[in-house]
Order: sequence, then structure tokens, then C-alpha cells
Amino acid sequence: MLSGPHSTYVTKFESRKNFMLHLESMMIAAQEKEEEEELEEETRGHPTELKTYYMETNSGLPKTLETSPLKVFPIATTLSDVNVLRLEHGKHSAIFYLDAADPRFLLLYTNGVATTTDRLFRYLVETPANRFDRIWLPSKTQEKISHYSGNAFTGFGLLFDDLFVAHDTRNVPIGELSMSVSGVSSSRALDALNSDKTLKKAVCYSKIRVERGSEESYVADEIKYNGRIITKIGQSIDDHVSLVEIIRKEYRGLIENIERNSLGTKEVEGRTLVEGEAFELELNREILDLDRFAERLADGDRPFRLWGMVNNISRDMRQVIGLDLHTGDSINLEIMPSLIRVYIPRGGCGNTVLRLWVNLQHSFDSEVKLNEETDFAA
Repeated sequence: MLSGPHSTYVTKFESRKNFMLHLESMMIAAQEKEEEEELEEETRGHPTELKTYYMETNSGLPKTLETSPLKVFPIATTLSDVNVLRLEHGKHSAIFYLDAADPRFLLLYTNGVATTTDRLFRYLVETPANRFDRIWLPSKTQEKISHYSGNAFTGFGLLFDDLFVAHDTRNVPIGELSMSVSGVSSSRALDALNSDKTLKKAVCYSKIRVERGSEESYVADEIKYNGRIITKIGQSIDDHVSLVEIIRKEYRGLIENIERNSLGTKEVEGRTLVEGEAFELELNREILDLDRFAERLADGDRPFRLWGMVNNISRDMRQVIGLDLHTGDSINLEIMPSLIRVYIPRGGCGNTVLRLWVNLQHSFDSEVKLNEETDFAA
């Protein structure tokens, strides 16, 4: 059974503005609860914070959502592009508002407890039949978003976890790095980390904190690299939505750039010509064990969600012939000590490349670059 702040929901909205005002009321309720807890000196946390999840799909919203093992109960509202989703999995349940105004990048709003909503969103996204994915923000893109006009960078989190090192290996520069910094000195702390040659290789944003608005009306949002945005302070839904739109604009540019340049064929005067390009991930850190690396990439597990067969091409090259578990499309990789070439077919999903790139930043080399970043996240 649903209980707590997310147990009730609204299905009747006169307009999208009315829907936004309802989201703002959820945001304000979180601030009021925070103030009450501070007065009563309670430390239970703030489970009613407004959370926005980005969900990518290149085939639109399916008419029927896969419901096993996750139970999905869609409830229509008076707005054609807004639905209420009640998600249940075991003892976990929550209410989400699904905004499908942009059929490529869906938004799910909720004020449920983060540990619960994160879990339910993961189940929804990773159910293969739904063909959904998260969005994956490279560190450079997060930096760019934080410096948009009207935005102020006020904090960051780092998360690096080497997924490719052998368990018995001790001589690893950095196996794990996790920290969170907020406040006016955040930029100085970041500069100090980047000045250390060893630490710099693991400086990869798990989140950034951005404030937007005026002194009278503002919001401070925490943007996670995999598309979750939490409103931490403030009560301005307009500034929150503006930030959400900035993220959508930047991410759409990345996706469309990749998809324009994916591999395909065309007929010219009776000849079949190949057009497009391979995407090159340039590594600053050398891959020492190509077999271990290739097998981990292609094992079908999180976070890469790629499955395939590994072929030994030469001493310095492994090939992966595989599938993207997000769409079922083919993906081929050529893995060399300092370079990975990625081939996706014309019509394939650009999110596949971004998922690989961003998760390599977090699990192998934070300085890995896509096509020298001349066209991506620059």
C-alpha cells in the first residue's frame, strides 16, 4: 500500500500552467517540512523533495508498459501528455507524474523517498521490453550546464569506481573516489583536486549543484550524471523547469550529433556508398588486460548494458560483436590499449554511445574523450 507524502495525487489540471503549479506545491511542501524538522530538531531527512527523472526513448511511449516484475498502474489526467504512474515492486511503491510533452525525453516527477524512487525508476528503465534508458551526462556537459547564463555553480559530487581492475591487484592509482562538496569554496576545492595528477584521473562528477533565479525567487538543484534532478532549496518551479530545459537542449544536441554521424549506406548513381563514421573513445589511461576489459564491457551487466562475443583480432586488438540491451540494436567495438572504436548502425540510438562514454569516465578513466570532444560536450 502507498503511504506517506506520495500517497495522494491529482489527475485534473486545467492547463500545463496548472500542472506546473501543482509541482510547485510539492516543492513548497518539502521546504515547509524541512523548516518544521529544524524547529523540532529532528534529523529524519527530507523525503518529500521534488525529484525529476529524465527517461530517454527513441520509439516514444509504448501503449502498454511491461509490468513484470515491476507493476505499473497508469492513470490518465485531463492533460493528454501527462499521466500518473503508480509503480510497485515488492514492498516498494511510489507515485510519479509522467510528462511526455517531448516524446524523446520523458520526465517523471515525484516527491517519494529517494531510495525508493531511485529503485523503482531503475526497474522501469531497465525492463527490456520498454526500450527506455536514462540520460548520461558527460562531465564537460555538466560543467557547461553549470555555467549557463543565470546559473551559479555551488557544489559538486565525485564518484569513481574502477570496474576493470583485478581483485588481487594492489598497484592501482585510484580504485575508488567518492566525495561531496558544497558552498562558495566549491570551485577552489575542485581546482585543488585537478592540480593533483593522480587524483585528476578520477575527477568525474556524480552530481553538480546549481542555483538559478533571484534572491526573491530561486531554486538550488542537484543534477546527477544519470539524469536525476533533486530540488534542494528554493520554491521556484519556473527556475527548476528552466534548468530542466537547459539539460534537455544540451543532451538533445549530443544525441542528434551522434545519430547524424552513425554508419549507413546510400545509393548514388547505382553505387552503394558507406557514410558516417566510427566513434572514437581516446583513453588517457592504457588498457593493460584487453581480455578482461572486453569481457567486462560485453557481459550484459550494469552500467554498460552491452552484451556480445569477444574476438581476439591481434595482440593489441579485441573485437566485440554485440547488442545494446536498451534497444536491441547491434553495436560493434574495436578495443585497443589507448583507443576504443564504436560502430552503431544508422537509425541506432545515440544514447548507446553516451552510456558507454560516461560510464567509462566513472569506472576506468575520467579523462576519456569522445572524438577529441571537438563536436561533443565542448
